[in-house]
Amino acid sequence: MANDDNVDHLRTVERLSNILKITPNLKSISIIQHDEPLILEGQHLAISKKTFKELGLFSRQTFLKFIKKESSPSRDSTLDELSTVLIVLNPDDNKYWNYRKRLCQKCSKNQTDKLFLELKLSSCSLKLKPKCSEPFIHARWLLTNYREIVSEQTIFSQLKMCEDSAEHYKHNYYSWIHRLWVLKTFPNTKLLEKELEWSKGWVESHISQFCGMNYRFNLLLISSAHQNLDSNVQKCQKFVDEVSYVVDLVLFYPGTESLWCYLGLLLYYCSANQIECEESALFRVRAIDNRFSRRFQKRNFNPEIA
Repeated sequence: MANDDNVDHLRTVERLSNILKITPNLKSISIIQHDEPLILEGQHLAISKKTFKELGLFSRQTFLKFIKKESSPSRDSTLDELSTVLIVLNPDDNKYWNYRKRLCQKCSKNQTDKLFLELKLSSCSLKLKPKCSEPFIHARWLLTNYREIVSEQTIFSQLKMCEDSAEHYKHNYYSWIHRLWVLKTFPNTKLLEKELEWSKGWVESHISQFCGMNYRFNLLLISSAHQNLDSNVQKCQKFVDEVSYVVDLVLFYPGTESLWCYLGLLLYYCSANQIECEESALFRVRAIDNRFSRRFQKRNFNPEIA
């Protein structure tokens, strides 16, 4: 009976591994209560709770058993499938990622299909656990070691992976750190301008999250350094415009703490670098700050009321 279960589990491992490798742009992986072990509907994959629990335990035990065997086509193929499944079911354990790295090192660095597959598996592993550092670490290792064949499409796929994981988990600093690393490692003026425009949309639709604002501030720093602008005036104008933009947001969302933090960061940077902000923007900041001070004073403790 145990042998029959092992055969069934191996078949499920093989099927799940194929789904993860073959399905283009897998959008979600979810755990559900169902009799079927795996359900694939379009670009959405569901794993039954029973299968998730049993397959995770079986895959770990089998992986540890097979890794000790001598290399053979059968053994290597099984370990490939097991490690593919395990980095999705248990992405926090780096031993499976390290095995994937060893597989990559056996291949030529000109194999774009291998790079594409490994980056795709990194993206898949974030579907169940979006706030996990190991998939991003593996992706950076891949992009560094396969740098010669990294294309614009590859970079866009990494930005999309970061956007999806940040959307699924608030304050996902692993995602923002990786996104910034990609832009620093593969700088491109046109891409940086697109990112500044994208980040503006993100900030406006996630107004209470400081992560996107901090990312935008770092984008301004990278953009100013990369463009190698001729005059200091041109470099400063980006930050002057940003202060005015954030002041407008503060006026529209006056009670949002993240916006005040971002505005404080910008004003501190401008002051430290002797960048003069527009007087009209500073006047509006003072006006709204005074308004909040008056409100606070009215709410002070009154012993007569108490």
